[in-house]
Amino acid sequence: MNNIKEMKVAFYVCNSNMPNIDYSRIVDANPGIAGSEYEFLFVPYLLEKRENGIDPYVLVNFDGKFPHKNIVKVNSLEDVCDYCIENGITEVVIDIKFFNDKILSRYGNRLKVIIWAHNNVPYHILDLVSSKPYFGKIVNCGREEMELYRDHLASLKSTYIYNIFPFREKSYYESLIDKKDNHNVVYMGSIIPVKGFHVLAKAWKSVVKNVPDAQLYVIGTGKLYNRNAILGKYGIAEKEYEDYFMQFLMDDRGRILNNVHFLGLLGEEKYEVLGKCKVAVPNPTGRSECLPITSIEMQLMGCGITTIYHPAYLDTVYNKDFLYNKFSQLANYIVKRLLSPKEEYDNLYSFISQKFGIDGNIQRWEKVITEIDFPMLEPISENNYQFKKLKDKLLRLKRDSRLLILLPPIEKFVNLKEKLIR
Repeated sequence: MNNIKEMKVAFYVCNSNMPNIDYSRIVDANPGIAGSEYEFLFVPYLLEKRENGIDPYVLVNFDGKFPHKNIVKVNSLEDVCDYCIENGITEVVIDIKFFNDKILSRYGNRLKVIIWAHNNVPYHILDLVSSKPYFGKIVNCGREEMELYRDHLASLKSTYIYNIFPFREKSYYESLIDKKDNHNVVYMGSIIPVKGFHVLAKAWKSVVKNVPDAQLYVIGTGKLYNRNAILGKYGIAEKEYEDYFMQFLMDDRGRILNNVHFLGLLGEEKYEVLGKCKVAVPNPTGRSECLPITSIEMQLMGCGITTIYHPAYLDTVYNKDFLYNKFSQLANYIVKRLLSPKEEYDNLYSFISQKFGIDGNIQRWEKVITEIDFPMLEPISENNYQFKKLKDKLLRLKRDSRLLILLPPIEKFVNLKEKLIR
């Protein structure tokens, strides 16, 4: 390829709560922001450094110091679309959270839309994807996330690209890992209801009952997604939520258990904490998760994962033997994990670095952007989660017989059953 940039594509990064900080070292590490926003800044930066015929623009609604060549301040999705039309940008990548059909429909075929799904795609949006001409592609950040709606015609405009992680040399991570066996457990993530910390809090005393020297380290805050949130008495989470989960972590005198350590929001120093923990528990409910970078970071530091059996973790977890089906199983699974041998680090690093590295995934982005109008159907994956093979057969039938489109998706029935069980 030559050095001439030919195709302009915009990435809309929308979060007015993002801090005004230096983002110039995003290639080295996440500076302590939410994973979705980090990827929205990281991917266009990687694209502009390659000879690929792509000229990326980053359109943001917050201030900061950015490393990108083309950075533009905007106030709304309408601003984004207008700027693209006025400046010859033919494609725009939008987080699914900010999708708005009324606005995007106004621009017709003048602007192709790529929805980047860091959350599960609602079915009303899938219906639009398969019918509206302005839709180019849905990019799911997890393969298993994409397969959830395998029996919907939107699968014909869907692909997956794993979130990219900025790996360092293997020796860097190994130098921070405590090789000795231990009974340390770590949670890392935003401390809000949807991220499930309360499930772990509720299970903790049962863990300690079976493993008396177990220690719990908590990395995160209720302010990760909203820096203006009003926190509770302990400064951990918003008051109502904090009051709920703290009842499970107090001793008989009303003090925080001495085996629970709240560390707040950490930058790169989080690796030192992760490195001394044997077991890690990313979001134990799986709710809102598509491809959690937290589980990648945890395994990079040698942690064995225990969490819910869920598409997000089928994609990201190396050893799936400790993924449970019911929340009530969490304590037992943590105990089993603590009392089992540590994972072989070579296996963890190889799994993570090959699957979530830069080269393969940024090439997939280049293919989506340069071949946006090409029809595609991704091959089915090996995990038969939620009757995936049946979904694939239904998709092919629906493609040939539009009357079958009226059949409700299998996922809706499965989700109802899982809610009743849990």
